[in-house]
Amino acid sequence: MNIKFKKKLFFYKLISSVKNSKTSFKYKKGWIIKLNIKDESIGFGEISPLKEKDFSICEKEIDKIPENVNKDELMETINNFHPCIQSGINSAFGEMEGTLNFKDKYKFNEIDESAILLNSWFTIDEIKKIKRLNISDKKIITIKWKVGLQNYKIEEKILEDILNLIGTDFRLRIDANGAWNRKIANRWADILKNDKNIDWLEQPLAIDDLEGLKELNKKIPVALDESLIKYPKLVNLWDGWQIRRPSQESNPLKLFQELNTKKSMRCISSSFETGIGRRMLYHLSSLQLIGPTPKVPGLALKQMPDGILFKNNPQLVWNNL
Repeated sequence: MNIKFKKKLFFYKLISSVKNSKTSFKYKKGWIIKLNIKDESIGFGEISPLKEKDFSICEKEIDKIPENVNKDELMETINNFHPCIQSGINSAFGEMEGTLNFKDKYKFNEIDESAILLNSWFTIDEIKKIKRLNISDKKIITIKWKVGLQNYKIEEKILEDILNLIGTDFRLRIDANGAWNRKIANRWADILKNDKNIDWLEQPLAIDDLEGLKELNKKIPVALDESLIKYPKLVNLWDGWQIRRPSQESNPLKLFQELNTKKSMRCISSSFETGIGRRMLYHLSSLQLIGPTPKVPGLALKQMPDGILFKNNPQLVWNNL
């Protein structure tokens, strides 16, 4: 099968920067790709690296892909390429070959259908504001708090204030992005292990501390994120929650199959995708929400700008790049 491969660069600035214990995200850049064959079958994908070093790797590798290429040759070429390149191309093939049938419209309401990513510096004020907005609806709200940005004793006091503030209509996710050592992680686990408002601790320990993560998961739910990216085989081995970012995985079609076969304890998370990548993100989130362990995805909706780049119409996005 002969394929025409085209790519276009995109760049945009987030509405507000997102900081974690390791880095800060203020803007996003990557590529939209378009695959088509002679009979006009078309598939779109997004190559969406998160870090500058990953963008540089992708930039060098994507230039090695010719505009006209045989499918088998293309798949062999990208076999050792960056996972983000593999993800975008596999997604495009999934659409072109009919494995993925995206909907014309997906709707995720930030209040109760996506986790709200809190500002780590104004956490209490933001929760109070969310409570005021939700006072008449009484919906279950999921909030995500990134920690490891301040001294852990300061954050422990903030945690106490959060637990005193939220009621039964809140669910809390705490994301350390691997910042804690075992002592701190176990201290927080002891504080939270009997709290019914807690969804999980997300990547509380370093990526490579798999034994520590395993032991902590016996005390409190632990969701792996960065560890899954570095060690993909953990997808089949980890006995706990998994934060899955389809644009960062080499083949999101495997995640699609997992959700289709009702695999449990998966939660879909954003890497700040455009409208092209969002289709996959929203499609998988919709499947997860009707699965055996439904949890709202992390779509970072309030960090994302509006505009044509974020529409659910791939041809419109492509034409305006």
